[in-house]
Amino acid sequence: MENKSSLSTVPLTLMDYRRRICDAMNFISRNLDRELSLEEIAGAAAFSAFHFHRIFTTLTGESVAAFTRRLRLERAANRLLQNPRENITDIAMDCGFSSSQNFAKAFRQCFAMSPSAYRKSKAGNTSSKEGNVFHPEFSYSADRMLASSPFFQNLKKRRELTMEGSIEQMPAYHVAYVRKLGAYGPETCERAFGELMAWAGPKGYLGSERVLGVYWDNPEVTPPEKCRMDACISLPEGTEPDGGISVQKLRGGPYAVCRFEIADMDFAKAWDEAFRWFMEKGYACEDSPCLERYHNNPEEHPEGKWIVDICIPIKPA
Repeated sequence: MENKSSLSTVPLTLMDYRRRICDAMNFISRNLDRELSLEEIAGAAAFSAFHFHRIFTTLTGESVAAFTRRLRLERAANRLLQNPRENITDIAMDCGFSSSQNFAKAFRQCFAMSPSAYRKSKAGNTSSKEGNVFHPEFSYSADRMLASSPFFQNLKKRRELTMEGSIEQMPAYHVAYVRKLGAYGPETCERAFGELMAWAGPKGYLGSERVLGVYWDNPEVTPPEKCRMDACISLPEGTEPDGGISVQKLRGGPYAVCRFEIADMDFAKAWDEAFRWFMEKGYACEDSPCLERYHNNPEEHPEGKWIVDICIPIKPA
């Protein structure tokens, strides 16, 4: 079930997303010899850096880091074949690896053999494989990579989870929160919410749709131990912090709200499907974190499931 309000948003077609991701890929391809920041890559594609990594991964099925590493290794492999006398360390450095040791380790993981063994195994077999040779001037083109192309993930593939999608004008929640650093998952969340509920329960702040989770970082980009997660509960405006609990105001405005009824193991899949729906509808992300809004206690659900909204901030028109 999908609903859509009349809220004004910045429209982006699926082809717009593909073209921008292709621009990012081309920028990476042209700069494989140096380290690129996520901000640089996102800027080359006219995206903000905040949600760019998730968009890239959702569309391509590959993280920015994995894509960059693969292109570097493919370029190096072609160099090994094209220039059989070229020094392997020189190839490694020219292809953006910090040392020949790091290159050798990554190459073996990808090709199941050392660079020198790869070169020997392919000797004399490169003349008929021109199509596999990396060309620096090659450009990814969204016009050539249409929806039927396997290059991009099919956003409209069959959903594995039941979802209701809608656009909602959400309030600027005034919340008490407990922040924890650590890998996103049950352990970090339970510690944060356990501490928050121990404070909120005696004060009578518990109630439907008052409990939220804020996820500030992308765990594919940020080291797990540095990921920030806020367990939040909405409070009456003007409530002051006490007992070691902090307060903050969460961004109000238009959000894409994707509702799921899911088990613990399905949260990652739900996030993937929410972002696929978001891009399929042509929305653009605002530079603020996504939210989870919880509607029940799973211990009281007959199947132990969560009823949860994944809320993605939309850039207003």
